[in-house]
Amino acid sequence: MVCYFREIQSQHEMISWLKLRYTIYNSTRCAGFLSENEMEIDIDAYDLQSKHYGLFVEEADQQKLIGGLRVIQNRPVLSSIRLLKELNLLPYSEDKPDEVLPILSYYPEDKETHFSPLLANNPLATEGSRLVLNKEYQSLRLAKFIISSALTFHLRAEEDWVLFVSCNPLHARLYKSFGFEPVCEHKTWAKDAPVSAL
Repeated sequence: MVCYFREIQSQHEMISWLKLRYTIYNSTRCAGFLSENEMEIDIDAYDLQSKHYGLFVEEADQQKLIGGLRVIQNRPVLSSIRLLKELNLLPYSEDKPDEVLPILSYYPEDKETHFSPLLANNPLATEGSRLVLNKEYQSLRLAKFIISSALTFHLRAEEDWVLFVSCNPLHARLYKSFGFEPVCEHKTWAKDAPVSAL
């Protein structure tokens, strides 16, 4: 199986990505976080400030989307805004979020003590989100491939940044293997990623 990991580039890929997220999340205990809609897509305001990455496999001379993740940034991502606008999906993502990253709204009591120092020292703050794999392709190996590829993309593109993830305790070991460290007593992890780490 030949896999390709790259940024979502076309309208078709973006719709496929939003539908895959909806399908996967709707079949888990996270279904309550989804906004039901007739298009069966998972979209929110954070998609406007995210880089969307897809994992594709070669199938019948075409690339089929089988997974991916979004990396939310503390600033707008013009390529995502353009794609969502072309798809007439901006109304679905217009609600302004309470915080610049979702993780800051999950643990408001820890913001000043634990998150603010990390945010102050890094011009770009990011959060890994919506890591999904099509059920027939789910494996730890592919999940690791998605995470390591996304980290590599950002190491090459940005000078200094911090990446947060909030995860199920069962997944903590996976994120520790990539150098993430606990931020607070909750299952929240951060990774400083200067370019010199390449």
